[in-house]
Amino acid sequence: MKNANLLICFVLILAAMTSLVFADDAMEPPPLWSANTAYVLPAKRVELGLFQPLRYGFSDNVEFSMHPLAFFVAPNFDVKWAHHKVAGFAIASRHGLTCPTPLLRLISKKGIGGIISPEFDIPFIFSMQNEILASKPVFGKHLFTGKLGLNFALRSGDLDSRTTIDLPIVFARTSVYYHNVGIRVGSDLQGPVTGKLNYLIDGDLFYYPGADADVNMAFEHKGMLLWNKSDGFQMSLGYILSYGEYPFGTQWHLLPLFDVQWGWKR
Repeated sequence: MKNANLLICFVLILAAMTSLVFADDAMEPPPLWSANTAYVLPAKRVELGLFQPLRYGFSDNVEFSMHPLAFFVAPNFDVKWAHHKVAGFAIASRHGLTCPTPLLRLISKKGIGGIISPEFDIPFIFSMQNEILASKPVFGKHLFTGKLGLNFALRSGDLDSRTTIDLPIVFARTSVYYHNVGIRVGSDLQGPVTGKLNYLIDGDLFYYPGADADVNMAFEHKGMLLWNKSDGFQMSLGYILSYGEYPFGTQWHLLPLFDVQWGWKR
């Protein structure tokens, strides 16, 4: 299985190299619906989705975001900052802070809604996410984005390894709480299909250097079709394929994805 992980890494690197070879500056995409790219929202624009964060263009090079519903049980806040272009690539850094402790304590109970046994104490945890994004037009009207993230977690005490949430998507993102440092590498490709219909495909590799060798990697691939009805409404439908190394063994999962987003100017 480790060979499969190495193959995944190679595919991601190959995608990045291909984008450099065929990249051009013919298309400057508008920074709307640009959550996973190096572009920030225009000043005063707001975007909100059912499962996407609330994003606000604070200025032409700074964007704020948060998950409003999750905020009450897992306080979170992100800022994305656009930098000067490098070799034709739009460059941005994204920095976030999350405190998942209230949510973890909420699900530490018996019965309905209980995922973690109440016998374990959950310390205060602060997770810091840092990411560099580089986007550049390729093949005319398509957009490539490369991502490199480094996450850290600080705890007020020990966190028992038996409290892990061994679910697809969730396990890969919460492992940093247990292993202090996490690395994320990924790439996206998006562009038009026909009319107002667009596509998005991506791949992300998660690696935790402090974890045991049998639970230190995860991989996710997503494919989406996006219908951009207007600058104020977008609907998306697709799937996510995940590979995870869990305490009980490795598993693949295929899950559906759906979202509706709204955008407006303040």
